[in-house]
Amino acid sequence: MYKKGSCAHLDDWIDIVKNHKQPVNIEQVQLIALVEEKLQEKDVIVDIDKINDCIDFIETYRPYKLTPIQRFIHACVSGLFYTDGSVVFREFFIYSGRGFGKNSLISDISFYLSSNRHGIKRYNVDMVANSEEQAKTSFMDVHETIGNHRKLQAAFTRTLEKITFRKLNAVIKFWTSNAKTKDGLRPGAIVFDEIHEYEDTKILNVFTSALGKVANPRIFYITTDGYLREGVLDHFKRVALEILSGKEKRRRMFPLICRIESMEEWEDPEMWIKANPNLPWLPNLQQEMEQYFIDAKDSQTSKIEFLTKRLNFPLQDTTVVVATHQQLIDASEPLPDLEGWECIGAVDYADVRDFIGVGLLFRKGPIRYWLSHTFIVEESLRLTNYNQDLLAVAKEKNLYTIIPGQIADEKYIIDWFLSMAKKYRIRKIAGDTFRLKLLKEGFQKAGLPMEEVRAGPATHNLLAPTIDTLFGKGLIKWGDNPMMRWYVNNTKVVTDGKGNKTYHKIEPIKRKTDGFHALIHALVKEEELPAEPVKYQKRFKTRNY
Repeated sequence: MYKKGSCAHLDDWIDIVKNHKQPVNIEQVQLIALVEEKLQEKDVIVDIDKINDCIDFIETYRPYKLTPIQRFIHACVSGLFYTDGSVVFREFFIYSGRGFGKNSLISDISFYLSSNRHGIKRYNVDMVANSEEQAKTSFMDVHETIGNHRKLQAAFTRTLEKITFRKLNAVIKFWTSNAKTKDGLRPGAIVFDEIHEYEDTKILNVFTSALGKVANPRIFYITTDGYLREGVLDHFKRVALEILSGKEKRRRMFPLICRIESMEEWEDPEMWIKANPNLPWLPNLQQEMEQYFIDAKDSQTSKIEFLTKRLNFPLQDTTVVVATHQQLIDASEPLPDLEGWECIGAVDYADVRDFIGVGLLFRKGPIRYWLSHTFIVEESLRLTNYNQDLLAVAKEKNLYTIIPGQIADEKYIIDWFLSMAKKYRIRKIAGDTFRLKLLKEGFQKAGLPMEEVRAGPATHNLLAPTIDTLFGKGLIKWGDNPMMRWYVNNTKVVTDGKGNKTYHKIEPIKRKTDGFHALIHALVKEEELPAEPVKYQKRFKTRNY
């Protein structure tokens, strides 16, 4: 059991956070609580000699002294073990503002893990990024460090492609995510750089599947925030928050989240330290950020960049997005029991060989509830590489149905509405003229009440204030529905010279918007719903199709 005062490299940062010696966000406080809990577990060993040796090795050869939070991270990487010899933290999620020194941190860690100070034979370190330039950043740091010290040159062999510690045959290499072959991987540690750029976990799975051939494997995910939503970064942020809140206790992850906590804090330089805890030791960076801040106050583009990259507070341009990331999270609150409520149904699709969005819109006072489902034509999945992580999560939640073949069979859509009609009172089903034309006969035979609505610019512009209000005031709820978040994230608002707004796809092939446009169709008819729901025991009659 660890005793306070035994290791300054652990204690110094714990003291700063617990005694509020500099501003920290709640997730940093939670991380300290998590680490302290681990330190008190009976089967956890703190190898203080190992920690001291790691810090000494880095500070001897690297061109700087480590800050308290850097020493704390290195201590958790190098010196915390269970009694069975395995590491306490197998994964490290380092999410901090630009300028924190994430690449330098990885350079230090790679340098140490491949050396005799760590002492595991063939403990290879693979550095992965989307571009070669990014992938080589930390690699070249280590390469240069070895070049600056004759003693290291005697121990390491280095080329511009790999660095080898000869005694242990431990290799440091860099990779791009689109490398043609990754055969023969035998990593001890893997670094994934700037994971905010990763749409899905495909490349992560390729590399991590090779782990297990060397003792005590470790994975490092380092990143600032970015502009891609519902990708790998948002997934890891959710995982990190579950760990920090105590909901997930099995995963051996060290989740460091550094960010400002409110919009108001962006104008207070003292609060910037939350996003970059190293700022007190980086006066030049502090001055640089102050200059960027001046530009950010006068430019919406610079403001978005400053908040997203420097402060890890993603602010999307509200003039081009339908809803911000936080607004989509607010919309994901659980739905109440809606059985027996009156509702408006809706359907939308761009192509009967693709995605079809359907849904039911309910209303209670100012709040709208949207219960949605998606149909995906099987052939579409073969032809287009959609976000596989999204589809996997959505499948678990039963948010979509695969229609076999190459073209949509209307029976699936009709059967969904018929099944919904057994629970809810569907007043009518809305869709634009083109979409309902192909479904009209089948709907009528099944007794489904359908009504055509106008689509396009006139309708979009008319509903834009309503849509802005629903998301802006948190008045739209659809439950934990990653498909709806994806649909809205795939939609941009185009404003013409007269101020008229229309909703368009951000990207025409892989980014579908059908579920959002089905919601638009339902909103056209929402005034026909009572302001307060009345539960009905008897729904409208339908016929077997």
